[in-house]
Amino acid sequence: MLTRPNPSSTTLYSSDEEMESHAVRFIMAEKNIECEIVSIKINEIPEEVLELNPCQTLPTLFDRGMVLYDLSVITEYLDERFPFPPLLPVDPIEKAEKRLLIFRFTRAEGCWYELVKTIFNGNKKDAAKARKILSSNLIELIPLFAHQPYFKSDEMSVLDACLAPLLWRLKALDIDLGTKGKPVYDYAERLFKKESFQASLTDCEKEYGKK
Repeated sequence: MLTRPNPSSTTLYSSDEEMESHAVRFIMAEKNIECEIVSIKINEIPEEVLELNPCQTLPTLFDRGMVLYDLSVITEYLDERFPFPPLLPVDPIEKAEKRLLIFRFTRAEGCWYELVKTIFNGNKKDAAKARKILSSNLIELIPLFAHQPYFKSDEMSVLDACLAPLLWRLKALDIDLGTKGKPVYDYAERLFKKESFQASLTDCEKEYGKK
């Protein structure tokens, strides 16, 4: 049975499989944040966590007596609370662009994260349609993966932390971009080789890389 977290501690309630939780774990590892990570099944969130987060979502972050449970809110809070290394640009125009892309990929209607969940959990017809859309979207953006080490950037950002969990799942999603997808695979490999990414993987997520 879980207990309410210590007010002086940082606690992350995290799913072993959900991409949102994976992205936050990647950011925390990249910033070397000391944190207790409590693994919870998304469909079995205990009352102790529901009392903190009535929206019934994961990840849920408890820090300094404050509870946060939206992916963008959590990631921006972590970047400001633990500023090294910085994962969002200082320039307001560049920061707004990153925020918009994160919204587009993770939270907008029909976003990539939504497509992934449909592929894993939807019926055969819906999964096939979602797979086709996601593959097409990735292929369309290949030029944006090709010219800089990270996504439209020379430095890693929160956006990369959100894309990495999705790209890590491509084999499990049965998505193959072929030879034209090399810039995407090269970009993904740069992220996967980072110690912080490897540290962010749960046992369940490690299996995705083998499929």
